[in-house]
Amino acid sequence: MSVETIINRIREEAENEIQAIRAEEAREVAAIRARAEQSAENAYNNRMAEGQREIRQLIASRESRTRIDAKRIVRQAREDVLNRCFDEVSAYLKTVRTRAEYPEFVHAMLEDSARNLGQSDIAVIVHPDDRSLAEECISRINKEGFSLFLSDEQINTDGGVVCMRVADRVVIDNTVEVRFVRLEREMIVAASGILFHGEP
Repeated sequence: MSVETIINRIREEAENEIQAIRAEEAREVAAIRARAEQSAENAYNNRMAEGQREIRQLIASRESRTRIDAKRIVRQAREDVLNRCFDEVSAYLKTVRTRAEYPEFVHAMLEDSARNLGQSDIAVIVHPDDRSLAEECISRINKEGFSLFLSDEQINTDGGVVCMRVADRVVIDNTVEVRFVRLEREMIVAASGILFHGEP
């Protein structure tokens, strides 16, 4: 075997070895690349899933906050309506003395007081502007067997009467302010039942 043949064979074997090493390297590089791509895909999928969870939680949180805010706004609007109603009633009470129905109201309040205090001497206390009206009402009510008389005392009120049974000084305050306070809770309950129906 010639030297040239030996050299060619060595070259051939070396080339084959190099090709085998390169093929092995290529397989290893491909495997590494595949693992890296899979790892990257897994990381991407995990991050996407985590991001979607965060987005769902954020949406749920914002929806919950929005519902709470909406309920608060609606409740505030209803409370504002209720407050406006009471403001209007208060404004009306300040002008009740000028209303056409006021004489009938005073008569009803005197009659109510007389029936509750009984047939005994009853002092009637009114605002100075209501003295003549009260005298007329007292005259009519006393015809039913009661004993009301107009007191020299005066009260500062937007309307109505205060009656006191002389014998034991039991007082019934039927001024518009006190009657409003008495009825206020009842009106709040009734109005709230309408405005806040179905709310916890």
